[in-house]
Amino acid sequence: MKPNCMNLIGDWNPQLLRELKGRLKSRNLILATAISLLGQFVVFMYFQTQLPTKNNLLYSYSHRYCTGKSLYNAKECLGDEFGNVIINWQLWSLDTFTLLSLIGCFTLLVAGTYLLISDLANEERRDTLNFIRLSPQSPQSILWGKMLGVPILLYAAVLLAVPLHLWLGLAANIPLTMILIFYAIAIAASIFYYSGALLFGLVGSWLGGFQAWLGSGAVLGFLMFTKQAMAPEASSDTPFVVLRLMNPYYLIPHPDVSSIFSSDNLNFINFHWFGIPLGTSFLTTVCFAILIDFIGAYFIWQSLQRCFRDPNATMLSKKQSYLLTICFTGITLGCANWQKLAIGNYYSSYGSRTIFENLACLFFLNLWLFLYLIAALNPHRQTLQDWARYRHTSQYQGQYHSKLIKDLIWGEKSPGTLAIAINAMIAIICLSVFILISGVNIGDKTNAFVSLFFCGSLAVIYAVIAQLLLLMKNQHRLLWATGAVGAVIVLPVIILGMLFSNPGNNSFLWLFSVAAPIITLYPSGEHISTMAPFLAILGHCSILSLLVFQLTRKLRKVGESATKALLVGN
Repeated sequence: MKPNCMNLIGDWNPQLLRELKGRLKSRNLILATAISLLGQFVVFMYFQTQLPTKNNLLYSYSHRYCTGKSLYNAKECLGDEFGNVIINWQLWSLDTFTLLSLIGCFTLLVAGTYLLISDLANEERRDTLNFIRLSPQSPQSILWGKMLGVPILLYAAVLLAVPLHLWLGLAANIPLTMILIFYAIAIAASIFYYSGALLFGLVGSWLGGFQAWLGSGAVLGFLMFTKQAMAPEASSDTPFVVLRLMNPYYLIPHPDVSSIFSSDNLNFINFHWFGIPLGTSFLTTVCFAILIDFIGAYFIWQSLQRCFRDPNATMLSKKQSYLLTICFTGITLGCANWQKLAIGNYYSSYGSRTIFENLACLFFLNLWLFLYLIAALNPHRQTLQDWARYRHTSQYQGQYHSKLIKDLIWGEKSPGTLAIAINAMIAIICLSVFILISGVNIGDKTNAFVSLFFCGSLAVIYAVIAQLLLLMKNQHRLLWATGAVGAVIVLPVIILGMLFSNPGNNSFLWLFSVAAPIITLYPSGEHISTMAPFLAILGHCSILSLLVFQLTRKLRKVGESATKALLVGN
């Protein structure tokens, strides 16, 4: 790279210049070029081997790339005047284009995630990350330099595939505008996933060398799950469509899309947001997908800036968490099947099934939101110790009760339990509106409201458990908190599943597991008495009260001990 160009990059972003100097070596560039060209050659030659031959014509075999009448799932092979098979080159180009798009997206997201997490882990191991923090650059400049510079060889390999990709797309009669829009989708998705990789690299350093593999494996698992497990007809009219919008695979352009303003893409043909048919327009679908990526990236960058400045800070402030819950609930709730709920008055069973399917999807999505909030809002022992000492000393000054509630709701260092409860109330209120305006009967609405209670209580219980374990003196308390919350979520379901094959016959015990909201939504078996859910509600309240009491006692004890140590030291 020319010195003048390097100087310009250094003036704009010194961190980017540092990354480029370390990676743009001749050997690395040659290797990236060779891998890219070899990959393109393998894909191209693979599809060359899939073309029909004269044997298909001679023995009247049908083939996908022939042009005759349809025979089963293939076409009858026809020959020209020279005896050669007439090939459907448009379809062949489309299949090659689609596979190349899929490989490119998965490679860009998975490999890029691995490189970013691994780079931060190496910086942490070499103890150079703290040195970077002390530089005069802003956190945004440093992190953008990492995002643009660390995967630079990956970017080069992907860019080398663009000419072939463009040629295949145009040969498949895909408009150039559609291909460029797909590139914009890939860039937006990369920003979102790379931002998450940087955050995981900062907060997950305790995982050691396993960190990069776990992060990239999670991205690969998510992309594969959304690609394989979500059939178009099953997910385009449920909140799970959000997961598909986060996977660029579903937005690969197709020649049937004759205009950016219309779409016959079955992936989103039934997609509505608060009843607005966004899926009928490819442009609006793409814009909504990019909006989701940018909103997600915005909140991740809020966490990145906080964690980069102070590794001991929580990933989100309480105010930011409330805004995140509102945005997340608005996006996911809008993707519910609003357009069909009103028919519940006329078709009760269909209306109940629709609302329950949508609520089950929303519960699943909100579970992951609140697991993130638990990790993002609960401070660690030292922060809580400082806060508890301050509360303990201010108690004698008559300020304790006047500021405690405000501090628990908005404070940066206070426990996150009340904030998570408020976030749960925000989500419950929004979901309650969805239930109230539906046309289902009173009994179904009651079951839905009870399931909402279990969702909220479980979220707060998990939050208190995590906060209690983060108060431990053990050096590996973060690992203990993560393992304990995971065990409380997973183990009861495994144990009850092994003991009782039919949840409906023993549903009272199931109401104390993470499956409680679903069990309440789909009541069956012997528990259909008003007493079982009522007793389970009392049980949840008792468990939560005991956990909060224990947390309060420990915080008071920690505050008293810290105050005594401070007084003795003085």
